[in-house]
This record gives sequence, C-alpha cells and structure tokens, in this order.
Amino acid sequence: MTSILFVGKPEEWSCMARQTTLALGFSLCLSCILGKTIVLMLAKRAAKSKMAEKTSRINFKPLYQRIVAITGLTIEVGICTAYLILTPPWVYKNMESQNIKIILECNEGSIEFLCSMFGFDVFLAILCFITAFVARKLPDNFNEAKFITFGMLVFFIVWISFVPAYLSTRGKFKVAVEIFAILASSFGLLGCIYVPKGYIILIKPERNTEEIVGGKAATNDKSAPATSASITSEINNTTVSTVVLDD
Repeated sequence: MTSILFVGKPEEWSCMARQTTLALGFSLCLSCILGKTIVLMLAKRAAKSKMAEKTSRINFKPLYQRIVAITGLTIEVGICTAYLILTPPWVYKNMESQNIKIILECNEGSIEFLCSMFGFDVFLAILCFITAFVARKLPDNFNEAKFITFGMLVFFIVWISFVPAYLSTRGKFKVAVEIFAILASSFGLLGCIYVPKGYIILIKPERNTEEIVGGKAATNDKSAPATSASITSEINNTTVSTVVLDD
C-alpha cells in the first residue's frame, strides 16, 4: 500500500510520508516475522535438548511475540519521528536530468536518517533470516521456518539488486524502480509464507490436522517432502520380513 504514495505529483505531505510509511511498514512486517521465527528457533532447541520432555512443556505465549513486534515498531517510530522533525524531506525542481523539462522530485533530506531507518529494517531482516535458518530443520511435516527462510532470501535478492538499479537511473524512473522493488519484495515475502498454507488449506485439506502438521502422524501424500518425523513414523509402522535360504 505504501507504493501508492510514490505515484502522482510530489507534495509536501507525500514526500514526508513516502519513506517513513515504507520503513514503518517493513518494520511492522519484519518484527512480526521475527517473533514467529524466535518461537520456531526455541522449539528447535527444545527438540534437540536432552530435557526434551520438560522443555516441550514450555508455553511460548503469543504475548512474547507481540512484545517483539511492538518493540521493533516503537524503535522505528522513534527514528522516523526524529527524521521528520529534524530534517524533513521537501519538494524541489530537478533541472539537471532534462534540459527541456523541469521535473518535480522529493528531496529526501538527511541521508544519515534515511540510512538509519532502512538500516534498522535490514537488521530485523537479518535476524529473521538467522533465526529461521536455524529452525529450518524442525521435525514437522509443515515446517514454516523453511518457507520464511525462502521468503527472506527473496527479500534480500530484490533489495540487493535494487541498489545498483536505483543509483543508475535518473528522474521519474527512480520512482518506478523503487515501486517495483517494494511490490516485488512484499509479494515475494508474503507469497513464500502464505502460499504453502493456502495450498494445504484449499487443495490438501486432509493434511490440515494437528497430528500430521505436528509430525505426530505420517502423511500418505507422496508429493509432500519427507521429514524426520514422518520417516520415523513410517519405519515404525513397517514390518520387514527376511527369508534365509539354505544351500
């Protein structure tokens, strides 16, 4: 939704809202994902612990995830508020890109504050990737950490490729490049997280049970990737017979 602010004639309010809403949107999204990946990482450590029976009883309350999300968003709000108060962006006339036309653009103001806003988003993204990567081998038939890891890889690829493309463009094309990066990273991240869930809910509803998703029961779906939990269950339920032939 923040990409809508980049469309149209630049105004004072739109210049002030563009980068701040973008940074706040990504901060909220990444903070929520970080709260989820921390829970998955702790569950992975509990599964590997020698005290598995005791640690499995630990209740990872949703309150902790909300605290992580609110903390990340609060820090970003503080940075954005200081940015708008101290060095707010403004509209300026660009007469260098073209000799015939005067292009109205947003001057982003302080580069240091701009780097601080998006640097904090990069920090959250790195934490999300690390925690999701650690929990990617969680023994479940539906491992959400694996899909979050793919989503963070898409997020990094889009924004790493955005930097040289943005620096090599001039005028109104810079806005088009930024809009494309916003939409590509958003749909890529959310798609990697929610498309697998939608696949199970809509196409494979028989797999949408607590036993199968939690790895407590084996799935008969051959297209589903085998996990350590499903393999163990299949081995335990299989009887192997041998025949000895005497010469």
